[in-house]
Amino acid sequence: MSNIRLFLNEKIVKYRSIALVSEKIHYLRRVMRKHDGYRITIFNGIEQWDATLNLNESALKPVKRTKVLDFIPDIQMYFGLLKNKQNNYLIEKICEIGVKKIIPIKTEFSEKFNINHDRFRKIVIEAVEQSDGIFVPKIENLTTLENVLDNWDNERKIFFCDEDREGKKIPKYSLKKTDKVAIFIGPVGGWSEKDKSYFKYSTINKVSLGTNVLKADTAAIVCLSSLKGLMDA
Repeated sequence: MSNIRLFLNEKIVKYRSIALVSEKIHYLRRVMRKHDGYRITIFNGIEQWDATLNLNESALKPVKRTKVLDFIPDIQMYFGLLKNKQNNYLIEKICEIGVKKIIPIKTEFSEKFNINHDRFRKIVIEAVEQSDGIFVPKIENLTTLENVLDNWDNERKIFFCDEDREGKKIPKYSLKKTDKVAIFIGPVGGWSEKDKSYFKYSTINKVSLGTNVLKADTAAIVCLSSLKGLMDA
């Protein structure tokens, strides 16, 4: 079984004990059935450590730093709000692949309900824990497509995924490791003509993800992994 990894939102200092909340103690003791002295991997979004477990004191003691975050590609994911389970799946998978920021947006055809930001945050953390990542992507509050594009950074390249499949295939584009990138994924109903009218920038790259029409969550996974491949090349 793979090593247990826990995200801790605090500074980690060698040999300085870190108190654990009851939820994590229950998980380690009752669910994973771990004992005192068990070695656990902890990380805080910047660095990763090996730590020993002390259940009597409900604490972890960092003993060795094993990894430091070197670089994270500056990729932002914008997606039209989907049904709840699809939102959760999309967020989980793009965090496993690796993204810097996630922004849910209102579009003309997007789902209309109040999102649970705390639930989204939990999904992000669990995905990073399970995928051996260190960086924890930030999730912005729900906003409108119009507001996003009215305040756009023109240095950030837009990769626009549209169900008409008339764009260029991603391998035909070129990206540097240091480029700033944004991916736009429409909701189940696609982009309306009104939505498309907000995209007025020369940095827009319209992409085709193949001959088949992909679900929004699948499109997010395919586009993100393909662009990361270009940036890592």
